[in-house]
Amino acid sequence: MLATLRGVSKVFTNPRTGKGLVALNDVTLEVERGEFLCLIGPSGCGKSTTLNLLAGFEFPTVGEAAFKEAPIKAPSPERGVVFQEPSLFPWMTVLQNVTFSLRGTEDRAMRYLEMVGLSDFAQARPNELSGGMKQRVAIARALAMDPDILLMDEPFGSLDEQTRRKLDNEVLDLWKKEGKTVVFVTHSIDEALILGTRVVLMSASPGRINKEWKIDAPWPRDPSSPRMVKLKEEMIRGLQVCSCAKSAPQVSFINVDLEV
Repeated sequence: MLATLRGVSKVFTNPRTGKGLVALNDVTLEVERGEFLCLIGPSGCGKSTTLNLLAGFEFPTVGEAAFKEAPIKAPSPERGVVFQEPSLFPWMTVLQNVTFSLRGTEDRAMRYLEMVGLSDFAQARPNELSGGMKQRVAIARALAMDPDILLMDEPFGSLDEQTRRKLDNEVLDLWKKEGKTVVFVTHSIDEALILGTRVVLMSASPGRINKEWKIDAPWPRDPSSPRMVKLKEEMIRGLQVCSCAKSAPQVSFINVDLEV
């Protein structure tokens, strides 16, 4: 396995009140090398928290997050992250944004800008780009670090449907060409079905792994095919059940029942 969460529970506490909220409860997740893993689930179920644990931005309250069988203790270039917002430096050009973490290796940055179709915009500023173009820059920046795994936190959720589908296909093409492992958070079942080799459904807060589906259908996938329609119906039913689960209450940190 490339990355794992083993028996992970995560509690966020308010230092002022001492109250805590269980975001994840006893989550075990294995990420296989080379797969395109999609995480779906109701809002607040811990999808982004799961991604942050794999990135090294957060750490388990209980359990272990590991990468290549070593505990994750900090962020690393081996684990590239694409956020919901592009987070580009507005005073830098597109090329400078991509080379920022590469210590000036412009040839490598240009290679990835060309791959995402933005080589002609290398000298543009972020305010001259559309939302979809900004996310392409963010993807190029993450790929330019040559990570072993790409962690994508609902990167296209704020874009219009047409742009979103176009970028979905571009990310899929990049995944095939680069051979990276991808963990992709999305609220869209359709997006998960188009992209994923495996789809994991998380329950409502506190987040748990509820169910998963392996999808070996070839690309491009026809969402209207009987197989895809059946999978979508199963995921919708699963999501409805998860969304009806009772949310975790605010509780005293010392009394939080992690059930581990």
